[in-house]
Amino acid sequence: MSRISGQTLLCYALISILCVMIVYPMLSLVWGSFVSTAATEQSSLDNFSRMLSSSQFWQAWKNTLLVSTGSVLISVVCGVGAAFLIARTDIPLKRFCEVLVTLPIFISPFIGAVAWSGLAAPEVGLLNRIFAGLGLPLHVNIYSLGGIAMVLGFYMTPYVFLFTAAPLTAIDSSMEEASRLSGQNMLQTLRRVTVPLVTPSILGAALLVFVLSMENFGVLAVLGMPSQIPFIPTEIYLKVAYPPPDYGYATVISISFVVITALALLLQRRYLARRTYISVSGKSYRPVLIGLGRWRYVTFAGLVLFVFISTLMPLATMVTASFQTYWSVQFTNFTLGNYTSIFSRSLFLRAAQNTLFLAFVGGLLACILGGMIAYIVSFSKASGRQTLDLLSSMTVGVPGVVLGVALLWAWIRVPLPIYGTIWILMIAYITRFLSFGVRNMSAALTQIDSDLENAARVSGASKTVAALTITFPLIRRSLLSSWVLYFISFVKELNTSVLLYAFNSVVLPVLIFDAYFEGKYPEVAALGTGISVFILAVLLISNVIFGLKVRQKAG
Repeated sequence: MSRISGQTLLCYALISILCVMIVYPMLSLVWGSFVSTAATEQSSLDNFSRMLSSSQFWQAWKNTLLVSTGSVLISVVCGVGAAFLIARTDIPLKRFCEVLVTLPIFISPFIGAVAWSGLAAPEVGLLNRIFAGLGLPLHVNIYSLGGIAMVLGFYMTPYVFLFTAAPLTAIDSSMEEASRLSGQNMLQTLRRVTVPLVTPSILGAALLVFVLSMENFGVLAVLGMPSQIPFIPTEIYLKVAYPPPDYGYATVISISFVVITALALLLQRRYLARRTYISVSGKSYRPVLIGLGRWRYVTFAGLVLFVFISTLMPLATMVTASFQTYWSVQFTNFTLGNYTSIFSRSLFLRAAQNTLFLAFVGGLLACILGGMIAYIVSFSKASGRQTLDLLSSMTVGVPGVVLGVALLWAWIRVPLPIYGTIWILMIAYITRFLSFGVRNMSAALTQIDSDLENAARVSGASKTVAALTITFPLIRRSLLSSWVLYFISFVKELNTSVLLYAFNSVVLPVLIFDAYFEGKYPEVAALGTGISVFILAVLLISNVIFGLKVRQKAG
């Protein structure tokens, strides 16, 4: 009888853990869709018939798809445009421009939506008050499909930028030169050569933005619920959070959500599988930058203006509101009362403690689990590693609110004191963001030569000792950046938290969410400012101390 290696045993153990964390909740979600009521747990198809016959359901899907499509259009135009300017032109201060464009990645879109509500609300928004004071016939309404799509598009632009900037830099410039020599002008070359070569990256970014926009509960709730615009994530939340809860109906809506996401992923893969986009050859080359001439600084000013309008202006509005006793267009009633009131409140202290615990300890556990998975999948020959790789990436296309419903069904019936505690939030966070760190660490492990471990084995070290003393120290920067990524993601997470928290396990995003719907905008502004400053401080400290440049990944 052959002996099973230690790496194979670890692989099977990790598969078992992921089955409990991912497969069991998703199977519970499917089971819950056939339950007529949570109390009787009788099998029924009534939930599906109610969903298909509900006009609210179809309207919610229509609004969700319209807003997500609008977000894709806005973010692709802005993101690809910014990537092209920074990667392929001689625009000045490129590093500064890159930091500005990617800044929204580290600011929760939910916080951004709160900021925009203070800036562009129909009656009390700062912009509308300024327009009225100047006598201009202009009016903006952020609580509309167009306004919501705009906010989502602005905060999704960095993802498109990150997806397309590197491919634009890697294009073999000889292809573009050949086009120019054949008589094509610059615009024709861009349209016929450059854009087609980065089409896979644009499509991948568009899909990512589409899925992230559909599942972004925070933005859709903050800007959609006040004007009673139904969306699929908010419908799920309302059916679960408000009495009497309708878990079965929320579950079948969640399943429809997963089906649409899976179809989008399948269509994208089939489309790309029929096309080849080879843009990097074996010969050396250097991308040729396009000279902007006298438009160089005008273009730079335009890019800065875009970032100011999309990101800095709403954040400045929120910061200003945090120092006012009431929301006013005139900054005359400066006060620190909002901060002192919030920071002295016991509920805030509990939420801050829970958030930091989840971010620090949960991020550490996710980093350890993700590191072991990445090692087995990318650096070992263990049996079952393909299954482990598949399981670790299963939740990429599962919306956060859907995962929350799945975990609710999975743990509410288990005779363990997990549901309603901080531990179910930790399970939710690790499950939701696990694949981000796995991909980050897998990429680092592929650059390590296995001969280094083999040399340690020849010297008498075991596989475990060789991995802990040779391989993992070599990817310590990737480990640290993954932990910082988990930390920031856990601090910002609202989508799963809003369905799974209890009074003793409340976290800061939920506290801000509840305060917003209670109409406490100055306090919400103070909380939003505080959490945004904290996240940016974590990024700055990690960069200064560890030299890390963390870029959030999704999908």
